[in-house]
Parts: sequence; C-alpha cells; structure tokens
Amino acid sequence: MTHPTHQLPAYAAGHLTGDDAAAVTAHLAGCPACATQARAWHATATAVHDTTARVAPPSPGILTAIRRRLATTPGTAATRPVPTYRRDIGTRPLHRALGILTRQRTLIRWPVWTLAAALIAGGAILAALAPTGHAAQILAMTVPLAAALAVAGACGTDNDPPAELAAALPTPPRVVLLARLTLVLTATVTAGLLATLALTALTPGGGAAGLVTAWFGPLVPLSATSFALSVLYRPSAGVTTALALWLARALSTGQTAPTGLSPAVLRLVDPLWTPGPAVLTAAAAVVATTFLLSPRLPRSRHARHIWR
Repeated sequence: MTHPTHQLPAYAAGHLTGDDAAAVTAHLAGCPACATQARAWHATATAVHDTTARVAPPSPGILTAIRRRLATTPGTAATRPVPTYRRDIGTRPLHRALGILTRQRTLIRWPVWTLAAALIAGGAILAALAPTGHAAQILAMTVPLAAALAVAGACGTDNDPPAELAAALPTPPRVVLLARLTLVLTATVTAGLLATLALTALTPGGGAAGLVTAWFGPLVPLSATSFALSVLYRPSAGVTTALALWLARALSTGQTAPTGLSPAVLRLVDPLWTPGPAVLTAAAAVVATTFLLSPRLPRSRHARHIWR
C-alpha cells in the first residue's frame, strides 16, 4: 500500500482537489495512521489561519515605501549605500606599497625575529665586554649572520604558509617577495644600528661609523647569498651556506696557525667580509636575478613543504 504522506499537508489545508482529493479521502477511510497525520495537519492549518486572521493587515503604503527605498539612487540622503573601494589602486602606489610592506610583519613567523634579535643583542654584549679594538670584529660576525638567517627564514618558499593565497591575489609575487626582503633587512639593519649606538655610548672613544661599516659591508653579500638559495631552492640551503661561510670566517679570523681551510675557501670567504665594489655589484646582481626567476619556479617542487 502506498501512503499519500506528501499530499497530507495540502489535503488538510484544502488545496488538494479533484481526483487527488478523492483518492486521499478513500485512503484515509482505511488507514488509521494516515488519518491521524491528516488530523494533525488540519489542526496546524486551522491554528495558522486563526492566528493570521487576528493580525491587522499592513498599511497599503508600506509596499510603496519599500519600493521607493530600493529604487533610490545610491549616494542620496535617503539611503546609506554599502561602502566600496572606488579609487583605482594604481592612483595610490605609495599607500599600497606601504600596506603590503607592513602586512608582511604578521606573516613572518616569530622565531625569525627572535633569532635575529638574540644574535644582535648577544653580539652587542660580547662587543661591549671584549678588549679594546675587537668590537668591530664581533659585530661584523654577528649582525650579518642575523640578517642572513632572518632572510632565509622569512623569504624561503618552504616556510610560507600563505604562499597559495598570495599566489591567487592580484599583487605580483615579486612585489610580495620584495616587501618581505625589505622588511627583514630594514628591521635587522635598524637593530644593528641601535646596538652600535648603545655600544658606542657604553664604550667612549669608539667610532660609530667604523662599527657600522664593519658589519654592514659583509651583511650585503651574505644576505644576498642566503636570499638566492632560500628562494630558488629552499631555506635550509640558505641557512646552511650562511653558517658555513660564518664558520669559515670565524676559523680564519686572527689565526696565524693553519686552520685546515683550503686557500680556495679563504679566497672565497675573505672578500665577503671586506667587500669591495665588485662583490657588492655581484650581490646586487644575485638579488635581481633571484627576483626575475622566482615567479617562474615550478610550485610543485615545494608543495610538500608549504604547510609544514
């Protein structure tokens, strides 16, 4: 037996007519279960009808007023349109660039800032406690390393959870990468300058300009190398290379006895800590090449690392 369950609401409300109504009536006469459901639907329909009958009808002008509000031109005093961004983004490039730059702060993981701050602060403390004449050498070993490690941690593809979302936005990947690099280097250099000024105030007689020159020179090629390897390959390569160059420099600094390093390694490391125009130009070329190649990298190579 087929029960007309889906027809009972319309039957109870009186909307079922003709052969359909006659078939339901005949079925209810021999089916107590459906008859009970039909009585319940009839009681519901009666209650709804009685309740709506007691509600006063709306004013005839209410529908006219609603239509008038919907037809009003946005921007007039009668309505408050939904706020929208109407200005062309291209007409405010500086504002947009500043917004992209500042938003990177929330996307860079906190260990990056913590490690860089710890290295710079530790270097400043060691420089303050070191014998006279060694402060520049200590800062030249710590501030560039802090910058290189921060660049690797902030700009590497593997450690960028928002990479997939950023790729879907209209902002070009190169712009995001440039903002990330600019923010990290600006923060690191600023921290280095503050540490240098504090060190100069605590140890009278030391020249701030000489201390800044000592660490800013090697910061450029070391950060460029770390940036290129982290973006084009993976952050671990940038970190490992930066640490290896730092260790080679530490072993070769102030040593008169052989350190076990080959002359070729020393010839590679020493110019990084005393960079001339050729080394600085090469560092700039490495950064520019990295920016040109970064959007062309196959994303699948890093897919398994993005959300790690």
